[in-house]
Amino acid sequence: MKFPVEKILNLPEMKVLDCLRVASRREEVEGAGIIITIEKADNDCTCPNCGQTTYSIHQNHWRMIHDLPWGEKSVLLKINRRQFKCHKCKKVFSENLDFVEKSKGYTKRLATNIVEQVLNSNIQSVAKRNDLSDEEVESMLKRQVSQILNINLSQVKRLGIDEIALVKGQGNYLAC
Repeated sequence: MKFPVEKILNLPEMKVLDCLRVASRREEVEGAGIIITIEKADNDCTCPNCGQTTYSIHQNHWRMIHDLPWGEKSVLLKINRRQFKCHKCKKVFSENLDFVEKSKGYTKRLATNIVEQVLNSNIQSVAKRNDLSDEEVESMLKRQVSQILNINLSQVKRLGIDEIALVKGQGNYLAC
């Protein structure tokens, strides 16, 4: 039974333009991946400044975004993030993509998955397993933690971890 790429991708507001299997950044054959070219299905966008709906595309910006892997294959989304020009207020703005944060090279669902993996492992092994750098994994962790906890950690000087409570499964507290 075949499934359309749109259903597997599970991004209902997006339409798939192309799907291509390629070799990964690594030189090994087992790291082959998939590039899926997508863009928003709607041809219009609402101006964030004045609320006017516009169909006038100013520019197309193509970006490569990491997404959840499909089995052993890494997935890159080639996204057309269009810029629109509002005729009412004359401002140029980019369309909003709910599944990826602005100026990030990965989807929100990939970041959530990486954080779950790190909770059961360590940063280095998760980075290697997902063909990412340690810095990318740390960045995902910091972003996810700031969203989940909603605590300003900029003034923290020391953080203590009770390793015995962590081993016994009682690591559900934060001490500052």
